[in-house]
Amino acid sequence: MFNTAETHRLEVLRSYELFGSASEPDYDQLTELGARLFEAPICLISLIGEYEQWMKSHHGVDFCSTSREASFCAHTLTLEDPLVVLDATQDHRFRDNPQVTGSPHVRFYAGAPLIDPAGTHLGAFCIIDTEPRMIFSSDERRLLSNLASIVGRRMQKGRASRAGLAVGGFADASPMAVITVTAEGRITFWNKAAETMFGHSAGDMLGRRLDAIMPARFREMHNAGMQRIVSTGLAPLSGKTVELIALRADGTEFAIDITISSWQGLLGIELGAQIQDITARREREAVLEHLAVHDVLTGLANRSKFVSELIDCLENLGTGALLALDLDGFKSINDSFGHALGDAVLQAVAIRLAAATEHGAMLARIGGDEFVILLPGSDNPFLARALADQLLVAFSQPFNISGHLLQIGLSVGISLAPLHATHADELLLRADLALLAAKRDGGRKVRLFDAGMANQLTVRRAFKDELRQATKRGEWELFYQPQVSLDNGKAIGAEALLRWRHSSRGLIMPGAFIPVLETHSVAYEVGSWVIDEACAQLAYWRSHGQSLPRISVNLFAAQFRAGNLEQVVSAALERYALEPDDLEIEITETIALRPDKHVLRSLNALRDAGVGIALDDFGTGFASLSTLKQIPVTRLKIDKSFVEDICYEPYSSGIVRAITSLGGRLGVEVIAEGIETEDQRNMLIQLGCANGQGYLFGKAKPAEGRDKHNLRA
Repeated sequence: MFNTAETHRLEVLRSYELFGSASEPDYDQLTELGARLFEAPICLISLIGEYEQWMKSHHGVDFCSTSREASFCAHTLTLEDPLVVLDATQDHRFRDNPQVTGSPHVRFYAGAPLIDPAGTHLGAFCIIDTEPRMIFSSDERRLLSNLASIVGRRMQKGRASRAGLAVGGFADASPMAVITVTAEGRITFWNKAAETMFGHSAGDMLGRRLDAIMPARFREMHNAGMQRIVSTGLAPLSGKTVELIALRADGTEFAIDITISSWQGLLGIELGAQIQDITARREREAVLEHLAVHDVLTGLANRSKFVSELIDCLENLGTGALLALDLDGFKSINDSFGHALGDAVLQAVAIRLAAATEHGAMLARIGGDEFVILLPGSDNPFLARALADQLLVAFSQPFNISGHLLQIGLSVGISLAPLHATHADELLLRADLALLAAKRDGGRKVRLFDAGMANQLTVRRAFKDELRQATKRGEWELFYQPQVSLDNGKAIGAEALLRWRHSSRGLIMPGAFIPVLETHSVAYEVGSWVIDEACAQLAYWRSHGQSLPRISVNLFAAQFRAGNLEQVVSAALERYALEPDDLEIEITETIALRPDKHVLRSLNALRDAGVGIALDDFGTGFASLSTLKQIPVTRLKIDKSFVEDICYEPYSSGIVRAITSLGGRLGVEVIAEGIETEDQRNMLIQLGCANGQGYLFGKAKPAEGRDKHNLRA
């Protein structure tokens, strides 16, 4: 049994592919030279294997191998300098050796170890005489070591040549540009992909400096870096991928990803680069990054971007004025003229708001006809009021849209930090309360948040107390809406929808409580109950002969923040003997737009286990496109707002077609919500959408024949 070091040595030896190989002129010439220089009848290049000594070249003897046990050269494996035995019959290590007592009757031996660049001992270059010698001088020892070094370089060159043939074939087949250079920056290899990418042939580039593919403004910095490599022997970027700007033969510049490797070659430090053209990726990322923080219709910042800026403002400056804006009468414009003209109105409104807003202020669209303006660093109510009045004056002029002269009013609510709040959510809430007061007063008004409006916060807090009581009393209930295959109506699943069966007010629909519940401390508890109850219901249906492939549940952000979502899901599945693919969890854009490491870890763990991941209301906020690279989505849900007018609104049908196409390219399912008519169903099928849900197939209803699990059980 060999130790680790010997096992490694044998692996290195095998990598040279010399053991057991045929003779080669280069090696034979070296043994002949050694015999002449040292006037020795025998000269060998021996490699020490696991059990035997193999003679890569043997001058003066006929045999090609001996046992390792009888090998003199095996003793050199432990030495850095030559091993010299002047008279083997007088050396206790060798006097009983069969090669001493028998043929070839070795008396004198001198062998220098063959050591590769990593310090691994592979064998020896040795001379043998049948007569003893009185002396072997230091000069002779150096000469023997030099010959061993020449043999070692020849071995390395052979291995590099064989590896080069394989690597060269691989490199030419690679879709990435592969280039190798000397430490001075001279190109030594240039594959076919490099020819295509840069527009230079290999014949043109071999021997040229690498900076020929770099814009002139970067060459001095590049050459300084190469000089550091030459002087220090270190390549700082070795093994790392960086983005650079490169230059094509036609003079155009483009972005590349370059991964650099370095190694000790025959000519010293050598460098290699794998290069990928990332122009298309950069363009896609720029589009996605823009969509992630901008409203697709108006080009203004979206809610996610605005909230992020507001948080930064409050944390870094501590002061700011927030104006919440809402259009008066916009719904009637949509109802009278259609969504296409309504969209044109919103675009015109955005332009007018931007023109009337002071430099340094941030303008965003955060909802249908809801806009906000942030004045960072200002808590002066008079300045905020002056801007609001300026906006009202700007909106006193009508809008001329597609030949229609439209008078659109504006209502404004103002809150100030730190006077009214120091946290983003609270400041937005107070601006919204002031805006509601302006709307109640008839619109086209400006209102500053005051103590009277704070009473509404008290009402909101009382509502939160009711939610807590509802949880304690077990007033939550799940309704189920079928999900079907559009071509044949066959059930493919059901979505579990939360309802509140209030003890005195009866059934309360989610629109009245979800916005408050999702920020409530009981959200985690209720969300966990939803998972458990939905799984229990699916198991019950199956045990009573109803074959339903899957159940879908909606999650709250609190369930991700808790950090144990995978455990909650797996426990529910195990409790009711369900498989992971029996369950699908739906996440909203609120969760998806800012996926922190906890959210991504939970989603990836669930997806790896087989649980489905659906992105709800897809298409309403195009920022969600940027998350598809990170979140392991298995299904996209087309929002009902695109379905309701899909038969006569090209904008909606175009979006649906784009989403179904995107789903197909990404290999994820697509399902449409809010289907109410056969015409909508047929249009969705034409646009490539295979699945759907809506009143056409059934309203959400409570399950029958089974008592729900108490939330506190």
